[in-house]
Amino acid sequence: MDGKIPILSRLLILSILFIFSVNTYSDTDYSPGDIVFISLEENERSMNFYYNSNLTTKVLKDNSPYLLFGIPYYTKDGKNQFIFKSEKIIKKVTLNILKNKYPIQRIEIKKFKTKTEDEYKRIAKERDEMIKAKKQTYDRFPDYKFTMPAVGPSSGTYGTVRYYNGKKGNYHNGYDIAADLGSPVYAPSSGIVTLTGDYYYNGKFIMVNHGNNLISIFLHLDEIAVKKDDIIEKGQIIGAIGSTGLSTGPHLHWSVMLNNSYIDPLELINN
Repeated sequence: MDGKIPILSRLLILSILFIFSVNTYSDTDYSPGDIVFISLEENERSMNFYYNSNLTTKVLKDNSPYLLFGIPYYTKDGKNQFIFKSEKIIKKVTLNILKNKYPIQRIEIKKFKTKTEDEYKRIAKERDEMIKAKKQTYDRFPDYKFTMPAVGPSSGTYGTVRYYNGKKGNYHNGYDIAADLGSPVYAPSSGIVTLTGDYYYNGKFIMVNHGNNLISIFLHLDEIAVKKDDIIEKGQIIGAIGSTGLSTGPHLHWSVMLNNSYIDPLELINN
C-alpha cells in the first residue's frame, strides 16, 4: 500500500489541472484588421478566453457562443497559429494571413510644433488613462452588428501608411468620416462610456465598451454629449464632429478594438 496514496493523489491533482487543447484550422484567408468568429461549446459560454493576456470578446451568433477575434495589424504573412487560453482549455486556431497593400497618405499639419516638457508629461498621463480605461470590463454580450457613427464621405481608411510633415508616423488605426463641424456622432452599438476627455492627440473624445471588451473610440470631437459610466443605446447621439487635437479639419476618427488590437471598423458594418 505504501506509495499508492501519493501516486493516486498526484493523479487526482493532474486530472484537476488537466488542460484540454482544441486545434482548429480554417481554409479561409484573412488579412490584418479582419474579424474571425471562433465557435465555442455551450459549456464554454461563461468562460473567459485570453489572447496574449488580453480578454477575447465573446458574442452570441444565432444564439450560439463565439469568440470574436480581431487579427492584429502586424501579423505576418502565411499560416499563423493563434492561441486562446481559459482556466482549463486552450484553443489553437490556425489561419492563413494575406498582407494587404495599404495606401500612403501624406499630411501637412500646420499646427504641428515641438513639444514642451509639460506636454510630454501630459501625453504620458493621457496614455496611461487610455490604457486603464481599455482594461475596464463590461460583462455582457455586445451587439456586433454596427451602424455607421456619422454621415459623410470617407477621408481615411484602416491601415493607411501616413507621413506627417514628411515624417513617417503610425499606421492609421481607424476609419475617418468627413463632415461639417457640429454634425452629429451616433453610437454604432449600445454600450457603456468608459472614458471621455480632451487630450493632446485625441482632442475631445469618447471611449465606449460595447460589451466583453469590444471597444469604440471617437476622436477630434467638437462636443461630447455623454459622460463616463453612461449606458448608451445604439443610434443615440453621443457627440458632434470637430477638429480638436491633432486634426487637419472637421472629421470623425473612429477606431475599434478587439483583444486590445485595432481592427478595421468596417468589418462590423453589415457583417
